[in-house]
Amino acid sequence: MIKVVESHHFYQTIPFPGFTYPYTLEEISRRVKEELEALAASPQLAHLPTEYEVRTGKPFVELIAACREWQGNLLVVGGTARGEERFLGSTSERVLRKAPVPVLVAKKPLTAKAKTLLVPTDFSPCAKKAAEEALTLVKSFGGRVLFFHALDLYHTYPAAYGLEGAWLPPIKPEDLEGEWRWFLSGLPSLEKLTWEKRTEEGRAANTIVRLAEESQVDLIVMGTHGRSGLAHMLLGSVAEEVVRYAACPVLTIRPEAFSFELP
Repeated sequence: MIKVVESHHFYQTIPFPGFTYPYTLEEISRRVKEELEALAASPQLAHLPTEYEVRTGKPFVELIAACREWQGNLLVVGGTARGEERFLGSTSERVLRKAPVPVLVAKKPLTAKAKTLLVPTDFSPCAKKAAEEALTLVKSFGGRVLFFHALDLYHTYPAAYGLEGAWLPPIKPEDLEGEWRWFLSGLPSLEKLTWEKRTEEGRAANTIVRLAEESQVDLIVMGTHGRSGLAHMLLGSVAEEVVRYAACPVLTIRPEAFSFELP
């Protein structure tokens, strides 16, 4: 567990007449350490080997640095419920963009019961990597996987072909069967799991969030970057928008992310 204490924010350093900030950085760090000690000793964590550390500095920088020093395989950051706080510019957003390992933005607890996982895909190698990680999770928890492609005719496909504003012939879900066959081929233990694939027309991020709600998804697993050109783009901005608006936790996988396996 890592807690990062930032240096006094700008508004705390403005010399308001007669105002003195009541706590020093050392006092705040000491209080935070006491909170982490109590959390580590709580019934929820007492049976687990738990380490904790208090750092000072920029939160997203220190979280990524600590993950590298600890040789972490997964970075878990908190996320507020939709509508409570903006995601853009937050610590979670910066960690999502820069961490070299998978990042789980936890918006609500994940229990040990069987899970429904939503795996959006743009048929890129990065999306396939995310699908492999999703299957690892399902094998551990049980449950089912819903593979999904958003047929974004007005944004993704013209951009992928360099034809913004141009007319394109109609694309139907059945036209993507070749892409689906490539994407699903070679995924581990797929024949032993419950899964389905679905293609729907719509703006990628909006459609993913809506489907997650309608299907009562427990976790969304997705890549943060795809490829340009013929391999239909799933840009990092789509992943960030999904994290911002989804009500469930989101696990993001970067192309260069380290592989990880649950014990």
